[in-house]
Amino acid sequence: MLFTSVEFVRFLPIVFLLYWLVFNRINTKLSNLFLVVVSYVFYGWWDWKICFLLFGITALTFLAGYLMHYLRSNKPDCEKGKRVQNPIWWINLVTVLLCIGTLGLFKYGDFFIQSFVQVFNSIGWSVEVSTLNLILPLGISFYIFQSLTYTIDIYMRKIEPTKDVVAYFAFMSFFPQLLSGPIGRASRLLPQYENKRKFDYDLAISGCWQILWGLFMKVCVADRLSVYVDTIYGNLAMHNGTSVALAAIFYSIQIYCDFAGYSLMAIGVGRLFGIKLDENFRQPYFAKSIGEFWRRWHISLSTWFRDYVYIPLGGNRVSECRNYFNLFITFLVSGLWHGAAWSFVLWGGLHGLYQVLDKMRKKYLPKLGLPLWLKDSIGIVTTFVIVTIAWIFFRLTDVGMAWDAVVKIFSSAGMPFADLPTFVYGFSSIAILLSVDFLINRNHNKESNATKNSGIFTVFRFAFALILVFWIISTGIFGGGQFIYFQF
Repeated sequence: MLFTSVEFVRFLPIVFLLYWLVFNRINTKLSNLFLVVVSYVFYGWWDWKICFLLFGITALTFLAGYLMHYLRSNKPDCEKGKRVQNPIWWINLVTVLLCIGTLGLFKYGDFFIQSFVQVFNSIGWSVEVSTLNLILPLGISFYIFQSLTYTIDIYMRKIEPTKDVVAYFAFMSFFPQLLSGPIGRASRLLPQYENKRKFDYDLAISGCWQILWGLFMKVCVADRLSVYVDTIYGNLAMHNGTSVALAAIFYSIQIYCDFAGYSLMAIGVGRLFGIKLDENFRQPYFAKSIGEFWRRWHISLSTWFRDYVYIPLGGNRVSECRNYFNLFITFLVSGLWHGAAWSFVLWGGLHGLYQVLDKMRKKYLPKLGLPLWLKDSIGIVTTFVIVTIAWIFFRLTDVGMAWDAVVKIFSSAGMPFADLPTFVYGFSSIAILLSVDFLINRNHNKESNATKNSGIFTVFRFAFALILVFWIISTGIFGGGQFIYFQF
């Protein structure tokens, strides 16, 4: 079920009340078991059969962690000698291969088969291979990556395995983050499931705020802008470059508000249950460089690739050329993670190239003696432009069509296509988004506790919540479709 659906509006308060008034009052294990059950109900709402895959990955990684710990505790000599003679190394390797292999089968099986057929057909060899036609389970990319953080960190001796199987199942299936993250780390999240949770009024209120703000970003900004974006990208031949450029800008804002809105709602719902999920976005379009952008965008995924792909490849502890190669490969793999299409690979390759060029710029080009405000402004605008160009290949999965869109932007000016509701409601919502982002996200943390608890602040917060609810009801597009990252 979707966070924006009527079913979830009914589901959440019932689960919330049962969790705090019944199960959590008994003991932690029972409250975790309750979370597992309702999470599997939430996940199986689309198709109950996909629950078996989630259960299998969870059981596999829990067992792998237990076996590695058992061998270390009872056979300390097993890690001596060559790596290939180390059973713990083999357990970790087999677990990683099984998890990645499962992801590859469901997500990339048909893609690689079709690519194989196209290559041979292009050289005149007639090859006929049937595709697998497997249905991609929702959230598989996210929970498999989360499970790998557990087993790899145990192998690397960064964490100790949990003995509480129910807590681990709750960690793997917690319904707010199950479908699109944030990708959790066992070191930070597992202790929250293992320890007793008490209801925190302030944490719950902050969670409600994040749910409300995430809902605004989704239905008032993302889904409103998607009407214009879908109209232009759905019929590129009928629109000029100005309209395509505007659609590209709108899509940059749409995908941010769609995904960041989901993440905020997931984090907010988690807080209602006393679980603090990791931050996933931090004002990415205010980044002054492409490197800073990826420290602000989809933080849980970018740090995953940094820790489990980039650093194992050697990171920046190697020669300059090898470091550039590591960067490029990491982003290329990241692009493939996002989808089974060459356009996603190209999108990842573009960002890898951006990273390499940015590093070379910092090292070899002289620094201009510009005022700080001007330098920052140029950095923000430049980063937004190159990110927006890359998003075109992300949105249009046909590489040829995406390239035609880029060419049209720079060669076919004219009056933009006018969509009055999008322009009026969309730009108004964007203005609210930017204003609140500046006034609250930047200044709220600087307020003293006395100010936060003052009557004036409480009245202002309540009044703004009412305004936000009114704006969501009056201008939001409900039933605008699932969140974009559900397909990954």
